[in-house]
Amino acid sequence: MTNNRKENKNTKALFSVVCLCIIALGLIVYFSTNTSKPKNNTVNEATTLEVTTEVQRAVTVTETTTKKKTTKAKEKTTKQKTTEPATMEQGENNTPYKSYYKYPLSEAVVKGYSEELVFDKTMNDYRAHPAVDFKGKEGDSVTAINDGLVIAVYNDNLYGQVVEIDHGGKLIAKYCGLKSLAVKKGSYVDMGNKIGTLGSVPAENENETHLHFETILDGKTVNPLDVMGKTE
Repeated sequence: MTNNRKENKNTKALFSVVCLCIIALGLIVYFSTNTSKPKNNTVNEATTLEVTTEVQRAVTVTETTTKKKTTKAKEKTTKQKTTEPATMEQGENNTPYKSYYKYPLSEAVVKGYSEELVFDKTMNDYRAHPAVDFKGKEGDSVTAINDGLVIAVYNDNLYGQVVEIDHGGKLIAKYCGLKSLAVKKGSYVDMGNKIGTLGSVPAENENETHLHFETILDGKTVNPLDVMGKTE
């Protein structure tokens, strides 16, 4: 009987110890779990915040720089388009057939305007002559018939050095056979301003020294003397 009682006491004591151990282990697990979660959250939140901030800064700087460059490029393009000359405006003093126009050289005409075929001694063939050839001497000054904008300067195999001027009112004049030039593309000239000096016209060098002068109104060749209100 005594032995049975002792065994029961020992069993109860062992059970109590086991229960306490289980409870203690549970408490340890509980507290360790709750304590570790805030630390992880803090680390995650800090890392996320830093990464997000860095990404936003990188994107903002890149986008801002790109926008600034794009804006500057657009402004530069706009300025170039604004400052680049286009055409000569028409006013009271440059209306074709009505306003006063100055002769580009002398009043003497070597060869008149002709839409019909006429014999060309230099080329030895028949061709139209859509210009007026004004007589002069090599080196004479060639001047603008009216205010205008120089729209082209080039060398032509048939007509030598050529200057094209927009005189407003859709009137464009071609000064052909120049030796030296006093203007360049984009230059504005006033009536009587020097354009260059007289040289020669390769396609008409059998004729006297002259300025081969053409006028084009609204895309169509017209008689220079008519459009300037002059008579031959």
